[in-house]
Amino acid sequence: MYKTTGLQYKWPLSLCLFIPCVYGADDNEFWTSVSIEKKLPYSLKLDFEQELRLEDQVSTFKQTFSELSLSYKVFDGLSLQIPYRYSSYENKIKQRLSIGGSYKYSFKPLSLKYRARIQRTYEKEENPEDLIRNKFTIDYKLDKNIEPYVSSELFHSYNENPIRFDEYRISFGLTVDIMERSSIKIFYIFKKEDLTKTPDEIGVFGLAYSFKM
Repeated sequence: MYKTTGLQYKWPLSLCLFIPCVYGADDNEFWTSVSIEKKLPYSLKLDFEQELRLEDQVSTFKQTFSELSLSYKVFDGLSLQIPYRYSSYENKIKQRLSIGGSYKYSFKPLSLKYRARIQRTYEKEENPEDLIRNKFTIDYKLDKNIEPYVSSELFHSYNENPIRFDEYRISFGLTVDIMERSSIKIFYIFKKEDLTKTPDEIGVFGLAYSFKM
């Protein structure tokens, strides 16, 4: 059991609320999601996530998506994933197929995680878009139920020369186990889009609920 103080419990959430004041994003969005995880035989796992996103200072609909992901645990810390996403916007539909892997190394109370993913996005009457995503996360276990984290992620082109950098994200969050098999995550993301031009700076407030069957 790790010793904690009231201050340690409060600083991750306080940091999340402070970030928008520091950066002054061009727009603020709100993402909320529900996900269900089911372990299968042969080290397989199935995840389903439903998410809603709002934009224009959290005032209008941006998109909603359903994502189904199958993962395989190679050994402790290393897993492979194949996610499929179906996204609905106000005037278009996008589908995304990805393949990737992640490795997590823990030395309590810290853990480090790296995830790499290749994704292809399909949209009617548009050429498919291929991107590579690299994400690095640091988690800190305050106690058995509370885990703050910080992460960074970079999106770049797959088959273009020179490489085109598409998007960058930095995230801060807090995961709290609320029952034996469920948890909530509160997070803030600062992201820059269209890095090849004048980038759009966007702040994202988020709330996610997950349940393990």
